[in-house]
Amino acid sequence: MTDERRDDEILGRALARAIETIDLNQTPYERSRIATAPARRPIFGLWQVATAAAAIVLALAIGSWLTRPAGTSPVAAPTTSAPAAPSSNATTAPASAYPQSERVWVYFARDGLPPTGAFVQGHLLDTPAARIASRITALGSASAAGDVPYQATNALSLDASRGISVRVQGDTATVEFNRPNGWGVKGAAQSQALLQQLVYTITEEPGIRRAQIVDVGKSSTAIDQLVVDKPLAREDVYGYLFTPALGKDNGISGSGDDSLAHVTAQLQEVSAERVTLAGRSTATGAKVNLPSFSIWLEQSDDRKPGGGKYALNLVFQWNGSGTSAGASNTSTYGSTPLRAITASGTNIYRFELDDARPWRAYMPDPTQLVVEFGGDPRATSDRIAVAAPKPLDVVNSGADLALAGAARVFEANVVWRILDSAGKVVANGHFTASLGSSAVWGTFNARIAVPANVRGNVTLELYEASPKDGTAQGVVRVPLAVR
Repeated sequence: MTDERRDDEILGRALARAIETIDLNQTPYERSRIATAPARRPIFGLWQVATAAAAIVLALAIGSWLTRPAGTSPVAAPTTSAPAAPSSNATTAPASAYPQSERVWVYFARDGLPPTGAFVQGHLLDTPAARIASRITALGSASAAGDVPYQATNALSLDASRGISVRVQGDTATVEFNRPNGWGVKGAAQSQALLQQLVYTITEEPGIRRAQIVDVGKSSTAIDQLVVDKPLAREDVYGYLFTPALGKDNGISGSGDDSLAHVTAQLQEVSAERVTLAGRSTATGAKVNLPSFSIWLEQSDDRKPGGGKYALNLVFQWNGSGTSAGASNTSTYGSTPLRAITASGTNIYRFELDDARPWRAYMPDPTQLVVEFGGDPRATSDRIAVAAPKPLDVVNSGADLALAGAARVFEANVVWRILDSAGKVVANGHFTASLGSSAVWGTFNARIAVPANVRGNVTLELYEASPKDGTAQGVVRVPLAVR
């Protein structure tokens, strides 16, 4: 079987080398016939001369290719373009850690959600500045055919990704764009989507946490009506109304069953935004209750293999002699926001994440722990996360609406109300979650009645009523359509 694409590439390189090695006997213009003799019609036309020359060169190239030593393959020459050099205190990494690659990780926009990452064609070059420029160029060239993930879009046009200059200082990258034709987006939604893509793609470079986006010769840029005039981190643009606190003191501690010895936690289910762990006896393999645990969010070093910008640390109590030989079933995942799962020591997990998005942990039963990161920003607050219904779902008038999610509210009391398009409350009530005021979140599955006289666009709000004055705390607003 032949590889036509590789053969064409090899033939092209051979042809280029043959052309470069031709010794041309050039005559200065002042001694040429063009300068000293009147023009006359040549015996052979220009196209005939060009055809003959091309045939000679092609023959030389084919001969060179056919007579090369067996078992060798031509090596592509490194790029000669010189990107903007980073400053003296720029983030650097050994060149061996960033080899030439045919794939780079970039981010695409999603409606109402943080951007999602994916690999596209590109090259990882030798310096942080060059790699950032390469990612942006690859993003601008990405097409919907095979590059853009399902239910995502690319708001960056190819024209807007050209003429890039990158400067790196500390953990901030300043990217200067030369955009003679503008950004090519209109409206708040497209502008925000493009800003998210740029910030996430620029800060994908290890060690870079903030992106400053400017026009040529300026200290800011305007994406349609959106003015960008300061360095931005991912948490500034991802769409959530709050950023979780960092550190073990701001984490969750759960009291499990510590009466059992030799119990380990094993990964049971893993998705991009959810991990389920189950307790197992190391002696029998049977499913048993989990021991107590602690989980907290901290900044991570993404310059290490498998590292994300942030990480959730999960540590289970180990009761028994010896060691459990570490947590089991760990893997690396190319997804968003979960980038990798690593383990060390005894029953210690580390979930490497793209950003410091909201997270929660709950136990459906004593044998399982579920850890979730993110969710739809419209349906997620610091104390309530709605899994169903989804924003923009269509529901039936006069029918029951199923609600599902997690909450950490006073006395487990979750308050709800439905507002019509004018903001008027047309229905309200409350229900209880499985747990009240505790570190571990409770879950809820409830049904509420949608009034029969309600039609059109409505907003479902869920919140905690303040025990002090009854004001709404941690409100989530889920837009729905009633038919």
